[in-house]
Amino acid sequence: MFRFYAGKGGVGKTTCAAAAALALSRRRARTLVVSTDPAHSLGDALERRLSAVPRRVRGSLFAVQMDADRALSRWLGARERSFRTIASRGTYLDDEDIDSLFRLSLPGVDELVGLVELRRLARGFEEVVVDTAPTGHTLRLLAMPTTLAKLADVLDDLQGKHRAMARSLRGSVRRDAEDAVIDELREEAGSLRALLESADAEIHWITLAEALSMAESRDGVSVLRAAGMRLARVVVNRLTPAPDRRCRLCTARRTEEARMVEAARDLGAPLFGVAEEEREPRGLRSLDRLSRSLENPLRRGTARSGPPEDEGGAAAGAQELSPGLEELAPAGVRLLFFGGKGGVGKTTVAAAAAISIARRGDPVLLLSTDPAHSLADVLRIPLGDGEHEIEPRLRARELDAPRAFEDRRERYRAAVEELFATLRGGSSFDAPYDRAVMEDLIDLSPPGLDEVFALLAVIEALQTYRVVVVDTAPTGHALRLLELAAKAREWVQVLLQIQLKYRRVAGLGDLARDLTDTARELRELQELLHDPVRCRFVPVTRGAALPRLETARLLASLKRLRVDVPALMVNALTPKGCSRCTRAAAAEKREIGRLRRICPGCAMLAAPRIAPAPQGAAALARFARTWTRME
Repeated sequence: MFRFYAGKGGVGKTTCAAAAALALSRRRARTLVVSTDPAHSLGDALERRLSAVPRRVRGSLFAVQMDADRALSRWLGARERSFRTIASRGTYLDDEDIDSLFRLSLPGVDELVGLVELRRLARGFEEVVVDTAPTGHTLRLLAMPTTLAKLADVLDDLQGKHRAMARSLRGSVRRDAEDAVIDELREEAGSLRALLESADAEIHWITLAEALSMAESRDGVSVLRAAGMRLARVVVNRLTPAPDRRCRLCTARRTEEARMVEAARDLGAPLFGVAEEEREPRGLRSLDRLSRSLENPLRRGTARSGPPEDEGGAAAGAQELSPGLEELAPAGVRLLFFGGKGGVGKTTVAAAAAISIARRGDPVLLLSTDPAHSLADVLRIPLGDGEHEIEPRLRARELDAPRAFEDRRERYRAAVEELFATLRGGSSFDAPYDRAVMEDLIDLSPPGLDEVFALLAVIEALQTYRVVVVDTAPTGHALRLLELAAKAREWVQVLLQIQLKYRRVAGLGDLARDLTDTARELRELQELLHDPVRCRFVPVTRGAALPRLETARLLASLKRLRVDVPALMVNALTPKGCSRCTRAAAAEKREIGRLRRICPGCAMLAAPRIAPAPQGAAALARFARTWTRME
């Protein structure tokens, strides 16, 4: 049985998945809990050092953190000989060109091999609990059967040229090992699709009783249902317990949560509720306790509201202080990224910063690159792939990466068609297999490349805007985006090199010029990312252990990528109030001390916890004025 724990970043998928797996193992079922998120935190939750090989945690419970790169190497290694043979038969490529394609070590292959690797790891286990990446990339993982089927079609086109030649020379075609590999891919795509649609796979959707989380839940659940997957239940996590004395923050949170819980009933699945614990559930004892809470049905009236609060929630009356924008975007900065673990408030902080920078007088574009956009929800304005005015000097856009890449694909295919039409002229000559191969090359692009091509919009936007503020996907996929800028340029250069082989079939003309322009744009983007004067990345985190541990890994990766980090934003700090909030504030203070040690050269900015979370330009501007610098 495969149980996928899915939802918006930061809602508690990892701890819920680990707790559920622990409960299943107590029934003596041999259980595996798997993390498919590139920014793994399963080991942090279990307090165990994990790897790509299943490790026993306790009794019949095992855990593993998927290594997508290793999985791809293993998967390709078993088929590389056939892939090379098909490439040499179906194209004009020589061994050097084929080596170039196989040498490309591309990040972001988690969606390509994830389900295949998951099924391999699941052998010998009765129960498999999957801790997924945040929503947008989980949906890609589950769409992997379609990706695999497309790969089979591309290889079949390449093999088609060989079959046509064999038929003309021998009068017949014999099936060989390469045909068997193509059939294997098609069969695997079909069996994986059947598994996801069967009773042996189910989705457990984790959400918070907050507006942004609930909006993403509606979209995600709708897509999963359309894909034929079964939604077993919805878990509303981290509900606020009743305070022991008057507490402005807790009262405001409980009022908002009661409203959101009622909205969650429209998701059409059994509803379960989990109260927020004072300490993050880490380690087996805490996860044991959480596993029992996961079995609590959320009946009507369970989440009770308090008396209404003044408009503005817990932040009303906060002292208007300098937002510290000079720490984030001094003169000269053109590109400003906000990123971090899911659920820390990246989108809210990015939007508040963009509004403040625009009100300072600079024309600003606020850009979301997260496949599961929440920027429109934060701004309370409908957004899309076009630029929408938010207020004077500020526009916002939610990048549609698949659409941007599909536009490139269509331009490419049109150019190929035009070249072969020119070659054919008035004659009846055609080269259908060569044309199919050239068209297929664009479909062999690595996973995630669509996001990089969409991000090239930054280069264009900087011609118009003084500053571009980017709201990224959660950590693992934000890092992939930055890494792919260089890898995508290499892929385009290899593609151009390969197509030069077709000069004897058709001149390249505009096609070569388009690819050359794309390589130049990718080089400009890469240079911009490495320029500390023009580009900065601001990690957003919280005063808790799991976000801190992920922030440490993020900082190490940004240093390796040579991306400048001027400041660290510690978001959602709890004000003193009831006994519980006071203890939470003290625990956060201890975590902030640990954060200082992992980013010694960074300015530390703090933002308070607000309930309900700020939405709309006016509330976001007020929120930015609550930011302070921690000395």
